[in-house]
Amino acid sequence: MYKFDEKALCLNMDTNLFFDQYEENPEVSKKVDLLCIRCPAQRQCLAYGVSNAEWGVWGGVYLEGGKISKEFNSHKEKSDWFNVWSGITMEKE
Repeated sequence: MYKFDEKALCLNMDTNLFFDQYEENPEVSKKVDLLCIRCPAQRQCLAYGVSNAEWGVWGGVYLEGGKISKEFNSHKEKSDWFNVWSGITMEKE
C-alpha cells in the first residue's frame, strides 16, 4: 500500500486496467484517463511512478520504467495533456 492510495479513485480496481487493458483497448484508455484526472491522489501517484521507475498508468500518464511512453500515450490530444498537467500542478477541490 502506498501512502497516497487511501484517497485514490482506483483503489480496489482491477490493476489490469492500468497495464494490459490500457495498452490494448482505446475505450479503457479513455476511461482510465478520465478517472486519473479527477483523482485527488493524481500528483502523488505520478510522482511515485516516476520516482520508482514504474510501468503502467500512474497519475494519468503511461510510464515505461518511470519515463513517459510515447507509444501508450499517443491517443492523448493536447486537451488531454492540459488536463493531466493541470491536475498535477493545481490543487484539487
